Amino acid sequence: MKKYTILIFLLAISQLFSLYLNDVSGDGVTINWFTEEPSDSFLIVYDGSNESIYSEQEVTLHRFKVSGLQPGMSYAYTVKSEKDGKVIFRNGGILTTAPLKRTPFSFAVYGDSRSNHAVHLEIAHGIARENVPLVIHTGDLVSSDDTLDEWTSFFNVIDILSDSVFYSTIGNHEASAENYTKFFAFPGNKRYYSFWYGDVFFICLNTNEAFDKYSQQYIWLLTELEEAKEEDPAFTIVYFHHPPYSFGPHGDHLYIKQYLVPVFEDYKVDLVLNGHDHGYQRVEKNGVTYVISAGGGAPLYDIRSGKDLIASANAYHYMLFNYTVDGLFGYAKTAKGLILDSFYIQRRD
Repeated sequence: MKKYTILIFLLAISQLFSLYLNDVSGDGVTINWFTEEPSDSFLIVYDGSNESIYSEQEVTLHRFKVSGLQPGMSYAYTVKSEKDGKVIFRNGGILTTAPLKRTPFSFAVYGDSRSNHAVHLEIAHGIARENVPLVIHTGDLVSSDDTLDEWTSFFNVIDILSDSVFYSTIGNHEASAENYTKFFAFPGNKRYYSFWYGDVFFICLNTNEAFDKYSQQYIWLLTELEEAKEEDPAFTIVYFHHPPYSFGPHGDHLYIKQYLVPVFEDYKVDLVLNGHDHGYQRVEKNGVTYVISAGGGAPLYDIRSGKDLIASANAYHYMLFNYTVDGLFGYAKTAKGLILDSFYIQRRD
């Protein structure tokens, strides 16, 4: 097994000790943690090699990329930071690499956690009880990207999800996402990216940036979908913040319907995940299932009825998805486990 440092930061963040995982693959994952004081970094993954990584550079955001592991395996690990010979942070957990193809797995989705720490914590506890290896956030993690106190609150909550690999998209409240892109080790340019998890292909878009057919992001999207076709994904799942279809107060997004929806239909995208209109909605249109999961803490909105709206709920919630190789089961659940909606997406032939 090999391990190597990819990036470390010195940031002024107080009262924050948090551990989280990003950017998983079949052979590795990125491990991040914060310390209140600048300190060194130590990591050991218990894979039988007894190797460790150490960096003497004193920082507050510590980040190591681990590689050379086996797919679909779980490993215990420990991180530690010292300052002047004194241990100021020690923690650990379980990391799980992405599975091989044709392997069932579960993942959770939620969004719009800004504005209400208590509700966000309840939702995170609900997700933690599901024991999923993968969590996706649909954006608006915080009310303002440049307010570090809000990031402190956010990371203190998701610390209970530290055994799950965390991904997210940029919401309108992250705006230019300067801190967001420092804090998270997502692949690609971090603002939009893709990754494989087993034989499911995930694409994250950024609807704060240009996505018209002349934009770099649009061209990148077409390239990713073309290349993924060669790998024959069991499911293609796209997530971004602003929904193309919504029966909440924000309504439909004209330009997403104009530029992105035809791409989803042409490339037979199975599932689109969004946030923004606070609450839960499920729309099915032209072979694509659209889910708004925006019940992570922000104030809830009223949702009106309408054509193609299959289900909705004015409720704080998260989504649980179970991939079974042949299909994908989806459940909208409250923090206490009440099922608000359930559905099944059959794998395309």
